[in-house]
Amino acid sequence: MEKNIFNRFVFVLGIVFLLVGGLLFYYEKNPQVYNTFAQSGINLSFLDTLGSWEKELACGDYFSLVDETGKELDQISRFVFIGDEFILEDNNHYKVVKVEHQQNKAIAKLVGKEDLVWREEWTEEPVAAMVAENRGNVGVYMTHTDESYVPTDGTESKPGNGGILQVGNVFANNLKNKGVASQISFNKHDPHDANAYHRSRKTAVQLLKNNPIAIVDVHRDGIPDPNFYKTRVKGLPGTKIRLVVGRQNPHLSANLAFAKSIKAYFDKTSPGLIKGIFLGKGNYNQDLGPRAILIEVGTHTNSRTAAERGVTRFAEGIPHIIGAAVGPGAPPPGTRPGLERTGTGKAILWIFVLAIVGGGAFLLLSTGGWQGSLTKLSELGKEFSNYLGPKKIEEKSEEKPEKKSKVCVEEKQKEKN
Repeated sequence: MEKNIFNRFVFVLGIVFLLVGGLLFYYEKNPQVYNTFAQSGINLSFLDTLGSWEKELACGDYFSLVDETGKELDQISRFVFIGDEFILEDNNHYKVVKVEHQQNKAIAKLVGKEDLVWREEWTEEPVAAMVAENRGNVGVYMTHTDESYVPTDGTESKPGNGGILQVGNVFANNLKNKGVASQISFNKHDPHDANAYHRSRKTAVQLLKNNPIAIVDVHRDGIPDPNFYKTRVKGLPGTKIRLVVGRQNPHLSANLAFAKSIKAYFDKTSPGLIKGIFLGKGNYNQDLGPRAILIEVGTHTNSRTAAERGVTRFAEGIPHIIGAAVGPGAPPPGTRPGLERTGTGKAILWIFVLAIVGGGAFLLLSTGGWQGSLTKLSELGKEFSNYLGPKKIEEKSEEKPEKKSKVCVEEKQKEKN
C-alpha cells in the first residue's frame, strides 16, 4: 500500500514537471504573454532569463511607438514589451506602459528629458596613447549575418552572406584608419531568429579574448519607409544609426552610459546621425562587458552605400568616445573573471521551487492535512527502500534457519547424554 502511494507521488511529480515545462515553453515561444500578465499587474520578472526577448518582427513589419495622446513618436521592427524605454533624437525619454499586439502599437509615457552634454576637452583624450598601450581594440561582429539592403543587394536577406557583413567591414576598417585597432568576425549565425544571439554569443566571447575596450554588434532595421533613417553625411545620402541596449544584463547602467556618451558626441559633432537609444527587454549578449552596444545602421529599404556612409561617420567618432570613456589607466572589459553570466541557475532554481510546491499540494490532498503530510514525509525513506526491493529482509531471513538448527542440535545432544 505504501509503495503504491509513493509510486503515485512520483507519477504526479512527473506530471507537475511536464506542466511546468510546457508552460515555460509556451512562455518562451510567445513573448507577448509577458505583456498580458504585465498589463494585469502580475510580475513574472523571475522568468526573464527564459524568454526569447530579442525576437524581431518579419522584415517590413514594425511596432509604432505612440504617446498617450496617440501621436507617433518612433517605429521599431522588433517586439516591444511593457517596461521598454526609448530616448528620441530630441532626448525626450519615454517608457512603454501598454502594448496592443493586434495593432502593433505601444503606448509610452514621458519620463523626462535627458541632459546629454559632450565636453570639448573629452574630444582631446589621448587616443594614440591608448592604442600604443593596446587598450584601443574594438570588437566587431554581426549577429544577423543575412541582413541586406534591397536597393543595393537586390533582396532583404542573403543567408550567411548579407550586405550587413560589408557594412561591418567598412566600420572596422574606418576604425583602423582612425588609429583604433579593430577585430572583426565574419562568423555566420543563421538562421535569423531570436536564438541567433545564443549562437553569436560564442563569437562575442572569442572577441573578448583580445581584451576589447568596446564590442559592437552591427545590424540594420526592418522599417519599410526608406526616409525613416535617411540623412546626409558630408553632403551625400547616408543613414542614421539607432543604438540598442538590452535591459536584462548586469552591465545595463554602464552600457547605457556608453550609449548616452555616443549620442552626446554625435549630437554635438553630427546632429541627427543618431536616431535614438532603445532600451529593449533582452540581453543581446551585453552582459559580457560594460561597453557592449548594438547598432541599427539604416533599414532594408536604404541602399548599402548610404549605410556605409553612415557607419563611416560613426567610426570616426568612436576613438574620441572610448578615449573619454576609459581615460588613462582604466582596464579594458573582459580582463576580469566572471563577466559571462547568464542567470540560468536562478531560472532552474525557480523550476525546482515550482515542482516542490506542486509536490506539496499533492501531499496535502492525498493525506488530508498537514499532520498526515508530515507523517508521510517521515516515512518517505522507508517507502523508498521498499520501492527499491527487500534486499535487507532477505538477508535476515537467511540467518534465522541457521540459529534454529543450532538449537535443535544442542537439544538432541542433551538427550543422548
